[in-house]
Amino acid sequence: NQTIPNPVSGFALIDTGASVSAVDITVIQQLGVQQVGIANVGTAGGPQKQATYPARFAFPGTNISTIDFSQLLGANLAGQNVPGQQGPLIALLGRDILQHFVLVYNGPLGTFTIAF
Repeated sequence: NQTIPNPVSGFALIDTGASVSAVDITVIQQLGVQQVGIANVGTAGGPQKQATYPARFAFPGTNISTIDFSQLLGANLAGQNVPGQQGPLIALLGRDILQHFVLVYNGPLGTFTIAF
């Protein structure tokens, strides 16, 4: 019975190697979202336990539908930046989001297309 906090805008990276999407823990704390569980995850630094949170992703300025999650990882993304963009990285979009889309990456051109 809590009100949904105001959204936080920021940049996200598509991470095809991540099975579960993640949001920067400072954003989660800023929003006051309560932890709902713990997940065992494999990271580049080895296995870790990470807290999970409920979340909703929206994509303003697009016709992409809002995506609700019952569990999303909280991660330390501090100091990470999106190449060519001003502002912090606040999320990693994993395969739990990408399963809703068709993603085509053109390596030689360095471009991608996403559709749903």
